[in-house]
Amino acid sequence: MQQLQTQNLQPIELPQLPDRPLISVLVPNYNYAKYIGETLDSALQQTYTNFEIIVCDDGSKDNSCEVIESYLQKDSRIKLIRKLNGGVATALNTAYSHTKGEIICILDADDIWMNNKLQKILEVFRLNPKCGFAIHNVIQIDGQGNLLKSTPMFRRLASGWMGHSALQNGGFVDNIPPASALSIRREVANYIFPLNEAFVRNADSLIFRFAPFITVIGSAPDVLSKFRLHGSNTTSQTTVTADFLEKEQVTLARVHQEQKQFLQKIYGTAIADSLTDLHFSVAVCHDLYLLARFKHLSKLERRTIHQQLVTHPNFNNWSVAQQWLFRWGEYLPDNIFQKWFDLIYGQSRLKRLVKELIDRKFALT
Repeated sequence: MQQLQTQNLQPIELPQLPDRPLISVLVPNYNYAKYIGETLDSALQQTYTNFEIIVCDDGSKDNSCEVIESYLQKDSRIKLIRKLNGGVATALNTAYSHTKGEIICILDADDIWMNNKLQKILEVFRLNPKCGFAIHNVIQIDGQGNLLKSTPMFRRLASGWMGHSALQNGGFVDNIPPASALSIRREVANYIFPLNEAFVRNADSLIFRFAPFITVIGSAPDVLSKFRLHGSNTTSQTTVTADFLEKEQVTLARVHQEQKQFLQKIYGTAIADSLTDLHFSVAVCHDLYLLARFKHLSKLERRTIHQQLVTHPNFNNWSVAQQWLFRWGEYLPDNIFQKWFDLIYGQSRLKRLVKELIDRKFALT
């Protein structure tokens, strides 16, 4: 990991991109033979053609490598690296070590890119020469490729220099999309890689937890990828339980510690010590309040976390349905709150209809 010799929290300097920069696409794969072909097709169909695809197979037990090898014969821009199973961080690190590009993009082996994805991302970087981290909107699909929602995943995306905001928000920058919508300049990647390989899962979160501390975020509102939710991926948790939330808090605490160490290496002790506690993040307040409800804590026991949540400056950025649930759901019995939570957060047609009706009702009042 490269180190920045400064004690001031500020974006790093970036050189001008060449006319046709090489874009390196990192594809970590584990047992996604079912999806990897469609994923690679979406990358090969890009309107911007100066790219390389580095697929790192993390010891798959299915026929993933056979599928990938069939693509090696079709296009010389694809490279396959095989390794023993070690987790997503090891796969990303291995793939990154073989890249040559000025821009690094992540593509999960089960997701799909729109054919203008790379062109649009390049435009984001060119539009703001200080931008070293580019993101875009996504749309959700199921295991069969059917749309789960007809609208983009995010109403708004993070944008601009968010370093100081992240320090004050427990290390969080809200409205960052999943891995396949993340792109970084090599100069930024050199500060972030190698990722801590103890993160067997959700290692890509380290990228979007670190990047805002050293560079400007650029965002394209366009939907440029399809984010697949299915039974095999770690993001597809359909039933939120107390056990799931408790494990998530452990993971977030580990990420928070990684952020502190990152800031220490980059900026020194003063900046690292100014990183606020996780409780300053609205996302963490959200999860802690849910945990209190699912564990059936009394109103008195959960009063503090509820107040932290509904008075958080970023609470008003949520959808009307979410605001309604957490503001007024406090007065509902736990079992009724759980049912409303399932309706508003779920993906079924009925659940989406309920959310839309709530949003519409409060938009008219």
